[in-house]
This record gives sequence, structure tokens and C-alpha cells, in this order.
Amino acid sequence: MSTLRLEFFKCRRRKIFLVGLALIAAQLLWMSVTIMRGDADDYRQGWQWLLYNLALIDSFMLPLATAVICSRNCEIEHKGSTLKILETLTTPGKIYNAKLLWGAIVLAILMLIRSALFLGVGYYEAFPGTMPYRTFAVFTFVSWIVSLMLYTLQQGLSLRFANQAVPLVIGIAGSFLGLMGLFFPSAVQRLLPWSYYGLFSLVTMQWDEATRYTEYYWRTPEPLDIALFICWFLVFFIVGRTLFVRKEV
Repeated sequence: MSTLRLEFFKCRRRKIFLVGLALIAAQLLWMSVTIMRGDADDYRQGWQWLLYNLALIDSFMLPLATAVICSRNCEIEHKGSTLKILETLTTPGKIYNAKLLWGAIVLAILMLIRSALFLGVGYYEAFPGTMPYRTFAVFTFVSWIVSLMLYTLQQGLSLRFANQAVPLVIGIAGSFLGLMGLFFPSAVQRLLPWSYYGLFSLVTMQWDEATRYTEYYWRTPEPLDIALFICWFLVFFIVGRTLFVRKEV
């Protein structure tokens, strides 16, 4: 726990939470503008519409935001003899685990704040039906666990490369692939870790070309997608941790 406390102490003035709050503000602005442009009939399935669009914007906003947060946390380790000093106090494996746990906590806080705000948006807009607290809780968990998987990838890159442009470029590319992956078949999406926001979406839609009307449906993620997600997570964790533990400092 002392190593984890050290992570929070090191990041206290790096304005990392401002990055997360900027992400939430951007999502809130995006959804607010979209709502203002619609009409009452567009939001007859308001809660499903909201969750569908949140998964959509997560696909291209969260990969980059996760990369930035991780980079801000890890770049200090490459300055001076920081890693060498830390490794005189504890083992590289514990450092890696503490940084990953720090990322998990930060992402969890941001996802909880985001979900609370958008529940408020749905209440303010008077979307039909009861507020889906349980579904929002599942959606929050899905957004968090997929972001944590990508954070694990980014942490391995950020600790491996002193030049943080490398992991940030991967994060930018991931945002692009996460968005484009929504238009690919499921078989292709499964090969792109940034596409799992879409694969794990709790809502799907069907657009009727004749009536030009969109219908939304609740859905459950496929067991195969869950199994492959776990594989991605384990690969990123094991490879990233192994490379960091073996790194010369």
C-alpha cells in the first residue's frame, strides 16, 4: 500500500484528474448538442439511445484519454534516476502493480462521475421509463474494464519507451481504430482491442431504410467476446510486466 500511496503523491500536481474531467466535459457537450438537435420522437427510447451513443463516443474518446492519463503517470519514471531510486526501495513488479492499481482507481472514479452526470441528463430530459440504475451500473463497469485493459497496454508502452510520443501515437491510432471498428464485422472487431467498447455495448440498433426510423434493442455481450477480452487483458499485463521487470535501469 505504501507504493500505491507513493503513486498518488507523485501525481498530485500533474493535473491528471483535469484530463479526465476534460474528457467528461467533452462527452457531456457532445451529447447535449446532439439532444438539442433532436426532437421528442427521436428520444422515445431515450435511455437506450443514450447508452448506445455513450458506447459510440467512448470508442474514440477513451483510448486517447487513457493514453494521456497513463503517460502523465509514467513519464516521471524516466526522468533522472527515478526508477533506480524506486527499485532500491521495492521490486519492479510491485512498482508495476501499484501503477496499474493507481490507474484502475483513477479510471473507476472518472467512470462513476461520468455515469452519475449522464443519469442526471436522462432525468433532466425526462426520458420515458424508469431510470435504469442497474443497466447504468453494468455500463459503468464495462467502460471501466475495457479502459483498464487499454490502460494496461499503454502502461507497458509508457514504461518501455522514454519518449512518450510513442504510446501517445498508439493511443491516437487506437481512437481512430475504435471508431472505425464499429463499422467492421464482429470478427474484425475482435482483433482490435480498442473496438471492445462497441463489442460490449449493451444496446444495438436497427435502421429501417423505408421508414427512416431507428429502433434500439437491449443486448448481452457474446461469451466469445468476453473470453477474447480476457486473453487481451492477460497478454498486455504479462508482456508489459515482464518487459518492465527485466528492464535495465
